[in-house]
Amino acid sequence: MARSSAWLSLSLSFLVLFNGCLGRQSFHGEQSQNNECQLSDIHPLDLTRFIPSEAGYTEFWDPDNEQFKCGGALAFRHTIWRNGLLLPSYTNAPLVTYVLQGSGIFGGIFPGCAETYQESLGDGFLDKHQKIGSYKQGDIIVLPEGAVHWLYNNGEEDTVLVVLQHTSNDANQLDDNPLRFFLAGKPLLNPGSSHQGQREQGQREQGQQQHGGQRQELMTERETKEFGYGGNILAGFDVQIVKDALNTDRKTAEKIMGGKGRGHIVNVDPILLQSIVPSSPSRSEKRRQPGRQGGGSSNALEETVCTARFSQNIDNPERADIYDPQAGRLTTLNSFTLPALSYVRLSAARGFLNKNWGLVPQWSMNAHSFLYVTKGSALIQIVNQRGETILNEQVREEQLFLVPQNFAVVKQAGDEGFEWVEFSTNENAMYNTFSGRASTLAGMPADIIAASYDLSESQAQNLKENMTSLWFYQASPDSSSRSSSSSGRSAFI
Repeated sequence: MARSSAWLSLSLSFLVLFNGCLGRQSFHGEQSQNNECQLSDIHPLDLTRFIPSEAGYTEFWDPDNEQFKCGGALAFRHTIWRNGLLLPSYTNAPLVTYVLQGSGIFGGIFPGCAETYQESLGDGFLDKHQKIGSYKQGDIIVLPEGAVHWLYNNGEEDTVLVVLQHTSNDANQLDDNPLRFFLAGKPLLNPGSSHQGQREQGQREQGQQQHGGQRQELMTERETKEFGYGGNILAGFDVQIVKDALNTDRKTAEKIMGGKGRGHIVNVDPILLQSIVPSSPSRSEKRRQPGRQGGGSSNALEETVCTARFSQNIDNPERADIYDPQAGRLTTLNSFTLPALSYVRLSAARGFLNKNWGLVPQWSMNAHSFLYVTKGSALIQIVNQRGETILNEQVREEQLFLVPQNFAVVKQAGDEGFEWVEFSTNENAMYNTFSGRASTLAGMPADIIAASYDLSESQAQNLKENMTSLWFYQASPDSSSRSSSSSGRSAFI
């Protein structure tokens, strides 16, 4: 009995020692990992590289920038010309897409889901496939990792999509590199010599004149292949295996594995896809989603992947969560308003600020946020935990930047106003504000405010009484003319 007690005591001692060492290793490991991400200086990013295709192109912000490494994501922008098809593909990490311009249809294919759409294509053939959806300007589209998806522009203008690929998401078991796996396509041959290449170059030159002459470079062949735009994955299999697996002839198998070098966005005759477009998307969408317009699980049933909505418009002013006719509005989209976001653990927001109005100092409690400027300009100031201003610049249309978790940020619109879309790395991003009616300062007793900031009791009371707005403030006349020479000072001053 004494020997058993001794062994038990010794075992417990080793267990405590092992757990203590493991805990220290885990702590130091996390600390070491965090030390790799030191954002002491943030600058808004311009689009720098592009990959051309037959019916459009894809542009990237610098994938090696520290903001993407620290934020665990990559951002890019698809431009799909009229009648262009973004070929079927899937990614190693979930995507959240904002439709900046255009309209069309898209589809996502999920294993095990029913083929709820069907149409007759002649000769007695009945085509059955999974449901498709329509998209328009202002929509947020959610695309889970590993799910094959495609998009087709059947509208009257180019489709422009701003996309965030969240590589540090728990769903990604590979490395942090953003990977795309195409099931069709082949890189465009001689992109600069085609009519499409000339059109793209003309658009790009026009864009340089409008946006300060920012130059974009053609992505190298090595980078194109690393990102997954260098061909389709079926090309790596033996042609005989593909032929046998699809129960087809060799010529068809070879076309599926390669085909013409048209790139990842190809031109398709609209007549070929006319039958798959729902005749009335809005009404049919309502029929497919009875009583499910967002807002949690009010019917006490969990929404499955097969019946979930994967898109919702975020531009509609009627959906604004915070609205002031003088200042602007803010609309959020999370797992409560679009349950599909809970699958990818991401959320989005859309903001509009009128001239010389700003959002009070705030910070995200549980997420990084990537902001893309859709229109206008703004003075952006971001402050870290040391009270140092790490961003103090005017941002403009088409630029993108990161607001790290818990870093305080101020947005103040310029003379043309300020509009942006925001992607957050949590399905329910939560924000705290420094000032305003529902802010941290408003929640403090006046005596604590007076003691903390060395104010008189009346000054502290005045501070609380003067906070009449919820999130907005009006800039004084001279604030918009301040230059970035004040960087290093706190944004709270």
